[in-house]
Amino acid sequence: MEKNIQINIQELIGLKKSFMLYVGGEYCSVCKVLRPKIFDAFDREFPNIDKLSIDIEDQREFVAQQNIFAVPTIIVYFEGKEFFRKSRNLSVDLFIEEVRRPYNIFS
Repeated sequence: MEKNIQINIQELIGLKKSFMLYVGGEYCSVCKVLRPKIFDAFDREFPNIDKLSIDIEDQREFVAQQNIFAVPTIIVYFEGKEFFRKSRNLSVDLFIEEVRRPYNIFS
């Protein structure tokens, strides 16, 4: 996504059956390392989940409304409702296992 493009993320989440939002920051080294791992894992394990990565600085109003205070933060939604939220350092494998059951139910 290009920088400084304001989109209605909440509307986008509501339109998708399943959605993963990755909130990172330009100066966050953990974000840069974790993002490709998360996206690769979701592409492989959950092909029906739509994904979006945003920069916390570019979407300040949205991240404030969502109470996102740390980066990276990863939120998984099913049918417009938040099911999982993880922040900072996390195990990709454990996160994938947590998402697997609801994914199989909702997909």
